[in-house]
Amino acid sequence: MSLLGTGPILAFSFRENNIIAAGPGTFIGEAGGDSVRNRFVAAGAALTVALLGACTSRPPAQLSSTASVTVDGKDRNFHIVTCRQLEWRRMIDIGADFSGAKVAVDENAQPPVVESVHIQNLSGFSGMYSRGGSGSADMSMTGDKFTISGTADGYKTDKPSEPATATFKIVVTC
Repeated sequence: MSLLGTGPILAFSFRENNIIAAGPGTFIGEAGGDSVRNRFVAAGAALTVALLGACTSRPPAQLSSTASVTVDGKDRNFHIVTCRQLEWRRMIDIGADFSGAKVAVDENAQPPVVESVHIQNLSGFSGMYSRGGSGSADMSMTGDKFTISGTADGYKTDKPSEPATATFKIVVTC
């Protein structure tokens, strides 16, 4: 196919988060047939640009300096802490996947409440608290400092087949 006239010009504006398009493409088959406005090509190109724009990197999550997690009286400090906002929820990731804690706080509630706490392999315990389920969690906030304490149900790593409950306290600044 050969292109006659100006083809579709597509661009993505990151500042306006929008696709900018100018002019339809007019194509003629090589056999010399009638001109056909190829809207599918323009739509496909627009979709490609939109998908590429959706795949761009997101703003970086806020990093906190440190966090302290206490499980059954054993304190552990972390320097890897990520805080991010997901709609009305504050998501706090402490440590790593194999050893750490994850907290979800509903900041739309008045006062804000803890939705869940996941503890992974800390002080020989893995378990969780989930609002509406078993366990408990209380939270206080002073500025950007969260203090969350309660109980979580799970298991001890030395006896994974036996249910266990542990107390926890998390202090983190986001």
